[in-house]
Amino acid sequence: MYLRFMLRSLPQQRIPIRTISQVAGNPINRIEPARSVRGTHDRFGIENEKFTHIQKIGTSIAKLYCFEQISTPILEFSQVFERTLGSESDIVGKELYSFIDHDDKLTLRPEGTAGIVRALISNNMDRDLPKRFYYHGPMFRRERPQKGRLRQFEQFGIEMFGYENPTSDIEIIEMAWAFLNKIDTDTSFELEINSLADVESRAHYREVVKDYLSQNASRLSSDSVKRISTNPLRVLDSKNPEDIPIIQNCPSITEFYNTISAERFNAVCQGLQKLEIPYKINPRLVRGLDYYEDTVFEFKCTDSRLGASQGTVLAGGRYDNLVQLMGGKEKVPGIGWAAGLNRLAAILRDDIVVRERPIAVVIIQDRDKVILSAGNYSTSNNMMFYCYGLKISKVLRSHNIKTIFFHIPNANHSSLKTILANVVKTNASHAILVGEKEIMNDKVILKDLDLRIQNEYKLEDITN
Repeated sequence: MYLRFMLRSLPQQRIPIRTISQVAGNPINRIEPARSVRGTHDRFGIENEKFTHIQKIGTSIAKLYCFEQISTPILEFSQVFERTLGSESDIVGKELYSFIDHDDKLTLRPEGTAGIVRALISNNMDRDLPKRFYYHGPMFRRERPQKGRLRQFEQFGIEMFGYENPTSDIEIIEMAWAFLNKIDTDTSFELEINSLADVESRAHYREVVKDYLSQNASRLSSDSVKRISTNPLRVLDSKNPEDIPIIQNCPSITEFYNTISAERFNAVCQGLQKLEIPYKINPRLVRGLDYYEDTVFEFKCTDSRLGASQGTVLAGGRYDNLVQLMGGKEKVPGIGWAAGLNRLAAILRDDIVVRERPIAVVIIQDRDKVILSAGNYSTSNNMMFYCYGLKISKVLRSHNIKTIFFHIPNANHSSLKTILANVVKTNASHAILVGEKEIMNDKVILKDLDLRIQNEYKLEDITN
């Protein structure tokens, strides 16, 4: 009590709050370093080269199959996805990045198909069929980041409209097989296929699954219990450990195919056998989006690096009613697939990507170090040297010779020895040295950085 009284009786003095920087003697408030958003990733160097490598292969395969590129906006009206992906799907329920722009609700695209179908309808292309499109770009889903799963991720995909015959299913699966094999990863891929049947068969099966799940509701996860009344087939796609034993004993959709669905799926399987593409029928494969019907498939990586839950690198299926669902006047058969570039890049060896090396580095040098001094480049004489070097670079590039013009960083890096040490880091094959003597004689010194020899050449001869 006495101590408390003494403290209260002391004169009240305002103690200034100091920042960490001020304590350290710095009067400027400390600024937190910039950081990336959770679930996003900066891509550069060899990783970026891998993405470019995969995109180039995808583009070459797409053009080989006579697909044309399409680009749709990253932003769409939210109803484009809410109407098509299913109100009970995890994507619509939990993962959409949506916001209000004035009176419009907009969404960052979580996948490619719905936006391309919207473009088909908006541009009246559904009246001029068939159409074959390929695309690549970023997608966005607000999900828990983990290995192989980011909130911003890249996809390469294809969509084909106007073909109803099972041969179209076979062709696009074969196209996916060719794409994955051309990437040439260290791992192999396993193809799983299934048929979700037509509307009639699926409606019958839906009631069977609903009854079965209702009988086992006490052993299901809370999310799956909610879906029993709204979309019971969605439960079959659950990865929750509580649900797995129940799902495994659920009646298979293969028991409920009508004649049309059974014959179609059999034709697809026979076609894959004829093309010698190995596959495994997985009757529990339903895919996570509501618009799929008949053929669905996934290519899974057998490599453990991606983990069991993230092993799918490419997936797709048929969606014959999607155009009409989104407001198209008529039913348009459609089928497609999308590949995850992030996962494919993760299993691609670094040495599989051939990084093009520069051919030449143009370096301005002078024995008196006047030109190389950082404080002297503003004089007209020195600028003449630099512009001469830039002109050489321009000539080389006009002959499609990859060229780096070496800008002197500062006075501390102006010695030729230091410059050449930095040039080695560029992995260039040659260095072109230019100084006052070379300019006066219309010559350059060409240094072979691999063989470590150098010779003097006339300016007009260096491109050879």
